[in-house]
Amino acid sequence: MSFSEWGPYTRQVQGGLLDNRYISGQFCLLAAGPPRLAHVGGASSFASAVSVSGSGEAQTGNPAADNIVYPLGLVQNLNLSQNINFSRIFEIGSARSYTIPGRSVGQLGFGTIWYDGPSLLRRIYSYYEDWLGNTQIASLIGSGDAISIPNPHDVVIPPGYENLYLNLASDLFAQPTGFMMYIKDNDKTVIGAIYMEQAVLPTHNWSTDSQGLLIQEGISAQFERIVPVRVRAAALRVAA
Repeated sequence: MSFSEWGPYTRQVQGGLLDNRYISGQFCLLAAGPPRLAHVGGASSFASAVSVSGSGEAQTGNPAADNIVYPLGLVQNLNLSQNINFSRIFEIGSARSYTIPGRSVGQLGFGTIWYDGPSLLRRIYSYYEDWLGNTQIASLIGSGDAISIPNPHDVVIPPGYENLYLNLASDLFAQPTGFMMYIKDNDKTVIGAIYMEQAVLPTHNWSTDSQGLLIQEGISAQFERIVPVRVRAAALRVAA
């Protein structure tokens, strides 16, 4: 719709939208993976790995996405925020000003229910595979691709063992991790994907109470940048 065709009683401003095609949390997948896409062959390689057809089947000839990231299940809430500080510069002799943009800072926060299996910190650091003395800290991704991912760090302070990681003071958590967000609409058409690189965890929460039946976990993360991941997605729709 052009500006001259605007009619509040006759047509919608954003036309061309298909009925009952919407985005919701039900069709938003959050996964944890390596700190940077370069660790698995670069952004272009990773984009090919997660490209899917309309039926949701992975393209052949590329490594599967589930060999690179670990889906984080039972997520109850999810918040992604970004901010940039702008400086306004004035001058003597006029009332006008200039705006200078600063750096962008991104944060991710989410909470889960601990139902069974690995704790939240264990799942978030599923990419890492290290040795703690004679004990192996295995990767949860569990593939040849995960084993070959560069990981120069050897843990000194134990984060935990097997399923339970709760020691945020461990030097494992001084290492960065990464998060992927993969989004579809309710018709399972891919909308897009992003990867949050070089993420660290300043805060971890673990809570329950005498009247409750469940254990809740949550984290806040800060990441260095968002990398858009090219996927085979729905075509761009513009107002008609």
